[in-house]
Amino acid sequence: MREKLANNRVLKFFFLALLFLITFSYAMFQGGFVSWFLFYSFLPFVIYSILLIFYPLSAIKMTRSISHSELTDGQELTVTIQIERKSHFPLFYLVVEDMLPDRLAPFAKEASSRYQKRSLALLLPMFKRELTYRYTIKPIPRGEYHFKKLRCRTGDLFGFVQHENMIENDQAVYVLPQYQEISWSPYNQQLSGTRPSPRKADLDYSTAVSVRDYVPGDKLSWIDWKATARGSKLLTKQFEQQISQDYMIFLDRETDHYGRVDSPLFEKGVRLAASVTNAALKQNAMIGLVSSGKDHSVLNINGGRAQRRRVFHHLARVQANGMTTFDTVVKREAHHFPAGTGVMIISPSLDGAFTSTLKELVARKVQVEFFYVTEHITLAQQAELSQLTQFGVKAHVIAGESFNEELKGGGKRATR
Repeated sequence: MREKLANNRVLKFFFLALLFLITFSYAMFQGGFVSWFLFYSFLPFVIYSILLIFYPLSAIKMTRSISHSELTDGQELTVTIQIERKSHFPLFYLVVEDMLPDRLAPFAKEASSRYQKRSLALLLPMFKRELTYRYTIKPIPRGEYHFKKLRCRTGDLFGFVQHENMIENDQAVYVLPQYQEISWSPYNQQLSGTRPSPRKADLDYSTAVSVRDYVPGDKLSWIDWKATARGSKLLTKQFEQQISQDYMIFLDRETDHYGRVDSPLFEKGVRLAASVTNAALKQNAMIGLVSSGKDHSVLNINGGRAQRRRVFHHLARVQANGMTTFDTVVKREAHHFPAGTGVMIISPSLDGAFTSTLKELVARKVQVEFFYVTEHITLAQQAELSQLTQFGVKAHVIAGESFNEELKGGGKRATR
């Protein structure tokens, strides 16, 4: 009954009119001080409720102010809700709620009123035209969040009349992943006779580092005539090979590798991807990202602050919700890379299909750097990583929270 009254102004009006007639009839037929006292005591509430029926709740303006539109995982977000009314019509109460995304609701804390719970506040405006309350979200988790709706409710003291209004107010907040400053360089174990280049792998024809036997197809200009004169066969100059500084990061998002979508291990992997991106771009390397979950994203190789922003904004949104096996993703995407592009892979997996894929990449002369993300490492896992290293994969164990220490070798402590 009350719910129908709350949603229908005509029913509200007739219900209040009926109550008025009942009390008036009681006073007329019963007479006496008590009956008239009840009638006159009830009359102000009936009049107020009738006026409240026609009060335009949609005229109440609600706005949301957020302290930051972009911040880092773990920081605090302060949200201020402002309510403005055009008239001084008295309202006994006003319940205002900011409809939070489900993931943020548990982190919301009241900040400005004792009649408040998280993002919901009970305000007592009476004749006030402007009201304000605040709440905070701390620590705010990594993600992309959209604050969409503000809701307000009011009514009379007895609940005969209730109004509710919803306002659309869409605002986006990006919570970027944390990153660590790490003293690490991609493929810093370069071979003798090589040097980094910001372009794809090529030969530097101005610098000869050794000689080799002539093979058909070598240009005559490559022949080292002095070395040939000293020997009995044609010798060709061996030129310095420039190693590419183009790197593609693969972030493993396969759900089965983490156990659940909101895995702390996946959060560590995201922080590591952000740290590696930051370190590589600071060294003027060119970085791209492959990330495959429910969405499949490939950020093309690029450099500079704009690329850092693109990668970090993508990392703010990713979840471990991939159904396609990670080794399939790596195989599928690695075929499209230009020659000389290095591959940096972040994953908690050491299954056979995945390690075979890494070995295939090395066999195709792809530089592979593998970051094995785990909580602890066993002797068997350490042995598997040693085999990958012998095959040509540069492997790191990331078992702790300090990436710098892990990259220096501290994460290679194995347990049984």
